[in-house]
Amino acid sequence: MTAGSKLSLVGEDGTSESDIALACRARRAWRIALIAYLVPMSIATHWPRLGFGAGGTIDKFVHFLGFGVLAWLMLHAAPRQRAWIGFLIALMWVYLDERTQAIEILGRTFSFYDMLAGWIGVICAGAIFALRHESFLVRSEAQCDARSIEATAFSRASTWSRGGLITSAAIVVLGGAMLTRARIAGDEILLSTVVYTIGFAGLFGIILTSAVSLRLARFQWQRERNLVAARVTIPPWSWLLAIALCVGLFSAYHAAIEALFGPASSVVTGSDHDGFLILAQGFAVVAALLSMCAADALSVWFAYRNRSIRSRGILR
Repeated sequence: MTAGSKLSLVGEDGTSESDIALACRARRAWRIALIAYLVPMSIATHWPRLGFGAGGTIDKFVHFLGFGVLAWLMLHAAPRQRAWIGFLIALMWVYLDERTQAIEILGRTFSFYDMLAGWIGVICAGAIFALRHESFLVRSEAQCDARSIEATAFSRASTWSRGGLITSAAIVVLGGAMLTRARIAGDEILLSTVVYTIGFAGLFGIILTSAVSLRLARFQWQRERNLVAARVTIPPWSWLLAIALCVGLFSAYHAAIEALFGPASSVVTGSDHDGFLILAQGFAVVAALLSMCAADALSVWFAYRNRSIRSRGILR
C-alpha cells in the first residue's frame, strides 16, 4: 500500500489510518512519561518529615505545579476521547495522596489547603487541555488537525529529548537569573528558594517546550501532506478578551484568598495564607496561558466556521 492510498483511508471523524497509528504511539509515550513522573512524585510527597526549611512556605506552589503536571500527563495518557477519565483520576489522586500523607509513621499531616492547591493545578491543566483540544473547536477539520499535529509531535523520541533540553535550559538560565537577583538583593538562599526557583523556571520550560514542539510538528505535518496553511485572521477583540480574562482570573484568585484568610495585611510568614500568596505568581503565569488558549480557540472557531477555509493545517 502506498503512502497516498494509506492516507486516503479516513474514518468517520476524518482521522486517517496513519494518524491513528501516530496517536497510539504518542499515547504510549505519554503513558511512559506518566509512570516515570508519578513514581518519584509519590515517593517525594510521602517521604517522612520532608520539609523545605524556613523562609516562607512553598508547599502550595509545589502542590499546584506538581499535580498540575500530573493532570496534564493523565489527560494525554487517557484513551482517545476519554480525557475526562484522566481529569477525574487526577482530582481523586490529589485527595488520596494528601490523605495517605497523614499515615502516622510518615511524620506528616493532612492539609486541606495543600489539597486545594493541588486541585487548582488540576483544574487549570484541564481547562487548558479542553480549550486546546475539544470545547471551542468546530468538530470537523479543526479537531482532526489538532489531533494529527499533536500525534506527529509526541510520537517521536526526538520531541521528548528536545523537550528535556529546553526545560533544562530554562531552569538553568531563568532559574540562575532568579537566584542571582535574590543574591544581589541580599536575600538568603534557602532550600525552599532553590526548589521554588526550579519549579517556576521549569513551568516556563514546559510551556516553551509545548509551543516549540507543536510548531515544528505543524510544519512537518503540512510538508508531508503537501498542504499550505490557511491564513487565520485573529480578531483584535479576541486578545482584548484574553487580557480581560487573565485579569479576571487573577482578581478572582486574590478575592478567593481574601475570603479564605482575610486581607493581605494580616498574613503571617510561613502560614497557609503566605503559601497561597507565593502561589499567586505561578497562578498568574498559568492564567495568562489559559487566557491566550481561549483567544486562540476562539480564533480557530471563527476561522473554521467559514466553509471556504478547509485546507487543513492551520492549528498550532
